[in-house]
Order: sequence, then C-alpha cells, then structure tokens
Amino acid sequence: MRAGCRVKICGITNTGDARLAAREGADYLGVVVEVPFSPRSMTIEGAREIFSSPPRPAVALVYRMPFTRVSLLVETLRPSAVQFLSPAAEMLARCKERFPGVKLWQSIHLPPAGEPVDWDAIRRQLRESHGAGADVIVLDTAAVISGEKRFGGTGRQSDWRAVRELVRGCPVPVFLAGGINPANVAEAIRLVNPAGIDLCSGVEARPGKKSPDKIRALMAAVRGDEIGL
Repeated sequence: MRAGCRVKICGITNTGDARLAAREGADYLGVVVEVPFSPRSMTIEGAREIFSSPPRPAVALVYRMPFTRVSLLVETLRPSAVQFLSPAAEMLARCKERFPGVKLWQSIHLPPAGEPVDWDAIRRQLRESHGAGADVIVLDTAAVISGEKRFGGTGRQSDWRAVRELVRGCPVPVFLAGGINPANVAEAIRLVNPAGIDLCSGVEARPGKKSPDKIRALMAAVRGDEIGL
C-alpha cells in the first residue's frame, strides 16, 4: 500500500514521542511553534530539545509569524523545513532567498467535506505557493471548533475525491492532512494518491501526547499489513 507514500507525524511536543514516531517508521516530525490556537504549540526555546538532534527531519509549523521571528526560529532550531499554516506567498519568497537550505511547506486549507468550496481560489493558492517557492503543499482541513476557526489539528476530513484532482495537477509533492487516522488512512491513500500523509490528532492519546498503539496501527495500515489491503 505504501508505494512511496511518506508519513509526517505532527504535533510532537517531546523527545519521547519523536523517538516513538521515528522508531515506528515515520519519515518526518512536525512541531507546532508559537501558534496561539493550538494546544500543542511550543515556544522556540521550548522546542529546542526536539530540534537539537531529531531522529527524523523535523518541520516547524508557524502561523502568521513575522519574518524576523521566522528568522530567529530558523537560526535557533535549524529545522529541516518550515511549514506555513496561513497563506504566505511573500514569506515563502523571502525565506527561499534568505534560507536556501531550508525546505518550505505551505498548508492550503479546505472546508470539511459537504461544505461549499471555491475550487478556483484553491487552485490559485496552489499556483501562487508553487511560484513563490513552496517545496511541498499540505492540503488540510480548516474547521470552526468551540467558536474558533482552526487551521490544522482539527481531525476533520475534506472531500478526498475532489482533492485527488488537485494532487494530480500539482507540480510539487502534496501531503494530505485532516481527519486521517489508522482506520481510514488506507482509504485516504487509495482515493487521493498523495506523496505523503500528515496527521496529528489521529494518533494521539490526548492533545500533545502520542499513542504508541495508534502510531503502530497507522504505520501497519500505511504499509498494507492488514489482510485485504
């Protein structure tokens, strides 16, 4: 089932979970840095230990962070990549020039399945992100939770069949996020055929703490270990 599909385990908040995800076969680790609405958010200083010697390439997720602060983050943490949770074409271009050795990931958010989507706007964001220097696109789901709109870590799915068409037409690798868990990851890969999957709440015991059993089940499903996959 895997056939080259990469796995990013996001919302890592401690070195134990980083080692767990790497040991079970994850390709990337995601650490949320100074994102006010995320219960998994860490300060730059607080994330230093995870980034000091990560067992897998570590991606720092930011949201509307000023360029001066992004610069401090890169200089302090030395991440493999920075992932922008909000539209950031200008920021992508500036970071591409300033930090050529750092990969740039751009999240593009869709509404939950069943809600209307402006597909032209989504395709425009894809083109703008690619043109500005994004190395990877993450198609995620934005949702209103407890009266607050959240970008990432929502546990909500978008319309995966429609997303497949976006993946086919994208000139850079696309990771699928939003509502993925061990029970549906095989279907997600089959329907969308992404370059990778990106998940957080789907393998947690509680916000900010990963479940070893869920990560093992996820990786088994990605590999196609279950009968019939």
